[in-house]
Amino acid sequence: MKKSEKIISALLTVALGVLLIALRGRFISILMTVLGLGLIAFGILDLINKLIPPSVVKIVAGVVVIVCGWAIVGAVLYVVAGVLLIAGILLLYEKIKCRAHCNTWYRTLCEYAVPALFIVIGILLLFNQGNTVDWVFILSGCFTIAEGGLLLVNALSDD
Repeated sequence: MKKSEKIISALLTVALGVLLIALRGRFISILMTVLGLGLIAFGILDLINKLIPPSVVKIVAGVVVIVCGWAIVGAVLYVVAGVLLIAGILLLYEKIKCRAHCNTWYRTLCEYAVPALFIVIGILLLFNQGNTVDWVFILSGCFTIAEGGLLLVNALSDD
């Protein structure tokens, strides 16, 4: 991954953390709407390229996500939590297996902090019950901002 891509990824992670804090429970609902609109847009692009079957599937899926997305927000939250947990565990396992260490203790801490934060955020999101626990989103947002900061430090310090 290029340095510019790492910086953009880190900044987007910080922005995600800010959105989690600012929007709390509404964040997932907004994310579902954006996902639905994205699917519709990709379906229209496929339609322009005369790829009828995939375009119909994408457009219908986009409409279903927008219309029914409000009903499945809770399930999506648990899926996101599961994905974060799995990704964090796999990343941490890979770091431990490869015995990742750097020339300074700070860089070594940064190497292990990102997967650990994935795991913590995933666990916090699992405890959200019906979007009533705003503190889960606030803590997840804080951890996501911290993760973005670590990613940014890593991106800027890479040679």
